[in-house]
Amino acid sequence: MAFLYDILLQEFGKRAIAQVAVPIHITDNLKPGFGQRPYQIEAFQRFILCDSEDFEGKPKRPFHLLYNMATGSGKTLIMAGLMLHLYQKGYRNFLFFVNSNNIIQKTKDNFLNPQASKYLFNDKIVIDGKEVLIKEIDNFEEADNQNINLKFTTIQQLHIDLNNTKENSVTYEDFKDKKLVLIADEAHHLSSATKSNGALFGSWEGTVLEILNQNFENVLLEFTATLDYESAEIVNKYQDKVIFKYDLAQFRIDKYSKEINLIRSLYDEQDRI
Repeated sequence: MAFLYDILLQEFGKRAIAQVAVPIHITDNLKPGFGQRPYQIEAFQRFILCDSEDFEGKPKRPFHLLYNMATGSGKTLIMAGLMLHLYQKGYRNFLFFVNSNNIIQKTKDNFLNPQASKYLFNDKIVIDGKEVLIKEIDNFEEADNQNINLKFTTIQQLHIDLNNTKENSVTYEDFKDKKLVLIADEAHHLSSATKSNGALFGSWEGTVLEILNQNFENVLLEFTATLDYESAEIVNKYQDKVIFKYDLAQFRIDKYSKEINLIRSLYDEQDRI
């Protein structure tokens, strides 16, 4: 069985994918100069095509998709654009989680801080003629129906909160009546149970899938530069989920990555300095 990214190519062809229009609620609301690279545009086109068209091998709902993209290629930009697109399609609640608190702080700047150099959005986000705000929330009881409600957490904290309920923490009940977009960065950390052939129940991986399956309309978008294609268990899990593969090899071929030369010498540290 082919991977989803190949199925899309077989079903529609490169030309048809390239002709998919990326809507203005994505292009006009990302910071000028962002999202201009052809592979970034294709990342949006593939999601739009997968979501809007029926084809043999289309993922079943709730959608669970993965972007395998090289570090530095703009994974966070794709997250931002897909958030805008899914808001336009009626989603209001977004849960971002990752393995490290450091990455959360950087991502908060990208999504919430207009003064940050890597802030991803235009000065004003306008979708269907209305201004939309990106609001950080602690739980989904604080969410409103007009804006993008975004909760940041680590996968560890999410797992703890859901399995040890305390005041103001997120609970499974929060997800019962709300359709949700889950965004997982560094998603290879989510597959430890799969890779070790362990039980999903009680694992981080199981927690995420439990949230996803709370609502038929939910969407889980995973992003990683590192997917172990040598592991039969990982291939089996992600074969029908990898919507886009743009790995380091292709990133280098397209000349977007920096070239690093390693030089070995016999000089001591002082001479090297």
